[in-house]
Amino acid sequence: MGWKKWLIILIFLLSGCSSSPDFKVYEGKPLSIAVIGEPPEVREENITFSEVTFEDLNNLKKLDHDAVFITEENLKEASAGNYEETYLNSDIPFFFLEAWSHIPFTERESEMDQNWKWSPGKSFAVGILSSGEDDSLNSWGYSLYNDEKTDETVDEVFSRIFTTIEELNH
Repeated sequence: MGWKKWLIILIFLLSGCSSSPDFKVYEGKPLSIAVIGEPPEVREENITFSEVTFEDLNNLKKLDHDAVFITEENLKEASAGNYEETYLNSDIPFFFLEAWSHIPFTERESEMDQNWKWSPGKSFAVGILSSGEDDSLNSWGYSLYNDEKTDETVDEVFSRIFTTIEELNH
Protein backbone atom coordinates (compact mmCIF):
# COMPACT_ATOMS: atom_id res chain seq x y z
CA MET A 1 0.00 0.00 0.00
CA GLY A 2 1.16 3.47 -0.79
CA TRP A 3 1.72 6.10 1.86
CA LYS A 4 -1.34 8.05 0.65
CA LYS A 5 -3.65 5.13 1.42
CA TRP A 6 -2.11 4.75 4.87
CA LEU A 7 -2.55 8.46 5.47
CA ILE A 8 -6.23 8.28 4.48
CA ILE A 9 -6.78 5.27 6.75
CA LEU A 10 -4.99 7.01 9.63
CA ILE A 11 -7.06 10.19 9.20
CA PHE A 12 -10.25 8.14 9.06
CA LEU A 13 -9.34 6.25 12.25
CA LEU A 14 -8.31 9.38 14.13
CA SER A 15 -11.43 11.26 13.14
CA GLY A 16 -13.54 8.34 14.32
CA CYS A 17 -11.79 8.22 17.67
CA SER A 18 -11.82 11.91 18.37
CA SER A 19 -15.46 12.62 17.68
CA SER A 20 -17.23 14.28 20.56
CA PRO A 21 -20.92 14.04 21.30
CA ASP A 22 -23.29 16.41 19.58
CA PHE A 23 -24.43 18.60 22.48
CA LYS A 24 -27.69 20.29 21.60
CA VAL A 25 -28.12 24.02 22.21
CA TYR A 26 -31.42 25.14 23.73
CA GLU A 27 -33.43 26.83 20.97
CA GLY A 28 -36.79 27.19 22.75
CA LYS A 29 -38.66 30.29 23.81
CA PRO A 30 -36.74 33.15 25.45
CA LEU A 31 -36.27 32.68 29.18
CA SER A 32 -35.69 35.19 31.96
CA ILE A 33 -33.66 33.82 34.86
CA ALA A 34 -32.91 35.49 38.18
CA VAL A 35 -29.42 34.70 39.48
CA ILE A 36 -28.05 35.00 42.98
CA GLY A 37 -24.38 35.37 42.15
CA GLU A 38 -22.50 35.97 38.93
CA PRO A 39 -24.67 35.06 35.91
CA PRO A 40 -23.19 32.16 33.97
CA GLU A 41 -21.88 32.55 30.45
CA VAL A 42 -23.95 30.35 28.17
CA ARG A 43 -24.13 29.58 24.45
CA GLU A 44 -27.78 30.53 24.15
CA GLU A 45 -28.72 34.03 23.05
CA ASN A 46 -32.38 33.70 24.05
CA ILE A 47 -31.62 33.62 27.80
CA THR A 48 -31.69 36.79 29.90
CA PHE A 49 -30.10 36.79 33.36
CA SER A 50 -30.85 39.32 36.10
CA GLU A 51 -28.76 39.49 39.24
CA VAL A 52 -30.85 39.42 42.41
CA THR A 53 -30.18 39.12 46.12
CA PHE A 54 -31.53 36.77 48.76
CA GLU A 55 -33.69 39.65 49.99
CA ASP A 56 -35.31 39.83 46.54
CA LEU A 57 -36.64 36.30 47.07
CA ASN A 58 -39.31 37.77 49.34
CA ASN A 59 -40.87 39.33 46.25
CA LEU A 60 -40.54 36.47 43.76
CA LYS A 61 -43.89 37.27 42.15
CA LYS A 62 -42.68 40.79 41.35
CA LEU A 63 -39.46 39.46 39.83
CA ASP A 64 -41.38 37.85 36.96
CA HIS A 65 -38.72 35.30 36.02
CA ASP A 66 -38.97 31.76 34.69
CA ALA A 67 -36.47 30.36 37.23
CA VAL A 68 -33.88 31.24 39.85
CA PHE A 69 -30.26 30.08 39.74
CA ILE A 70 -28.12 30.11 42.86
CA THR A 71 -24.43 29.92 42.05
CA GLU A 72 -21.79 27.87 43.81
CA GLU A 73 -20.36 30.74 45.86
CA ASN A 74 -23.82 31.41 47.35
CA LEU A 75 -24.82 27.85 48.25
CA LYS A 76 -23.72 28.13 51.88
CA GLU A 77 -25.97 31.14 52.51
CA ALA A 78 -28.75 29.53 50.44
CA SER A 79 -28.79 26.61 52.88
CA ALA A 80 -28.10 28.48 56.11
CA GLY A 81 -30.39 31.46 55.61
CA ASN A 82 -33.72 29.78 56.43
CA TYR A 83 -35.02 30.09 52.88
CA GLU A 84 -36.50 26.56 52.82
CA GLU A 85 -40.09 27.83 52.79
CA THR A 86 -39.30 30.21 49.94
CA TYR A 87 -37.88 27.40 47.80
CA LEU A 88 -40.63 24.95 48.74
CA ASN A 89 -43.53 27.36 48.17
CA SER A 90 -42.31 28.99 44.99
CA ASP A 91 -44.23 28.91 41.71
CA ILE A 92 -40.96 28.92 39.77
CA PRO A 93 -38.10 26.42 39.94
CA PHE A 94 -34.84 26.96 41.79
CA PHE A 95 -31.57 25.53 40.46
CA PHE A 96 -28.53 25.12 42.69
CA LEU A 97 -25.35 25.10 40.62
CA GLU A 98 -22.50 22.79 41.66
CA ALA A 99 -24.60 21.11 44.34
CA TRP A 100 -25.54 17.46 43.90
CA SER A 101 -28.57 17.36 46.21
CA HIS A 102 -31.46 19.61 47.15
CA ILE A 103 -31.46 18.43 50.80
CA PRO A 104 -29.32 21.28 52.23
CA PHE A 105 -31.83 23.75 50.78
CA THR A 106 -35.09 22.04 51.70
CA GLU A 107 -34.32 20.53 55.11
CA ARG A 108 -33.89 23.02 57.95
CA GLU A 109 -31.39 20.86 59.85
CA SER A 110 -29.07 20.41 56.84
CA GLU A 111 -26.49 22.93 55.75
CA MET A 112 -24.30 23.13 52.69
CA ASP A 113 -20.75 21.92 53.22
CA GLN A 114 -18.11 20.11 51.18
CA ASN A 115 -20.11 16.86 51.33
CA TRP A 116 -22.90 18.42 49.27
CA LYS A 117 -20.75 20.04 46.58
CA TRP A 118 -20.36 18.54 43.16
CA SER A 119 -17.71 15.93 42.59
CA PRO A 120 -17.35 13.37 39.77
CA GLY A 121 -20.06 10.74 39.95
CA LYS A 122 -22.65 13.17 41.32
CA SER A 123 -25.05 15.66 39.81
CA PHE A 124 -23.50 18.97 38.82
CA ALA A 125 -26.70 20.92 39.41
CA VAL A 126 -30.07 20.24 41.01
CA GLY A 127 -33.42 21.86 40.52
CA ILE A 128 -36.57 21.86 42.65
CA LEU A 129 -40.16 22.95 42.28
CA SER A 130 -43.10 22.29 44.55
CA SER A 131 -45.88 20.55 42.69
CA GLY A 132 -48.44 22.46 44.71
CA GLU A 133 -50.40 19.24 45.10
CA ASP A 134 -50.07 17.33 48.35
CA ASP A 135 -46.88 19.25 49.20
CA SER A 136 -44.76 16.97 47.02
CA LEU A 137 -41.49 18.19 45.57
CA ASN A 138 -40.27 17.72 42.02
CA SER A 139 -36.51 17.60 41.73
CA TRP A 140 -34.02 17.22 38.90
CA GLY A 141 -30.34 16.32 38.84
CA TYR A 142 -28.03 17.22 35.96
CA SER A 143 -24.75 15.37 35.55
CA LEU A 144 -21.80 16.37 33.42
CA TYR A 145 -20.99 14.26 30.37
CA ASN A 146 -18.38 11.66 31.42
CA ASP A 147 -18.17 13.47 34.79
CA GLU A 148 -15.74 15.92 33.18
CA LYS A 149 -16.07 19.60 34.03
CA THR A 150 -15.24 21.45 30.83
CA ASP A 151 -16.79 24.53 29.25
CA GLU A 152 -18.54 22.26 26.74
CA THR A 153 -20.03 19.88 29.33
CA VAL A 154 -21.14 22.73 31.61
CA ASP A 155 -22.79 24.47 28.62
CA GLU A 156 -24.61 21.22 27.85
CA VAL A 157 -25.97 21.06 31.42
CA PHE A 158 -27.29 24.62 31.09
CA SER A 159 -29.00 23.70 27.81
CA ARG A 160 -30.77 20.80 29.53
CA ILE A 161 -31.79 23.04 32.45
CA PHE A 162 -33.25 25.59 30.01
CA THR A 163 -35.23 22.80 28.33
CA THR A 164 -36.63 21.75 31.72
CA ILE A 165 -37.61 25.35 32.51
CA GLU A 166 -39.41 25.70 29.19
CA GLU A 167 -41.27 22.40 29.74
CA LEU A 168 -42.39 23.60 33.18
CA ASN A 169 -43.77 26.83 31.72
CA HIS A 170 -46.13 25.14 29.27
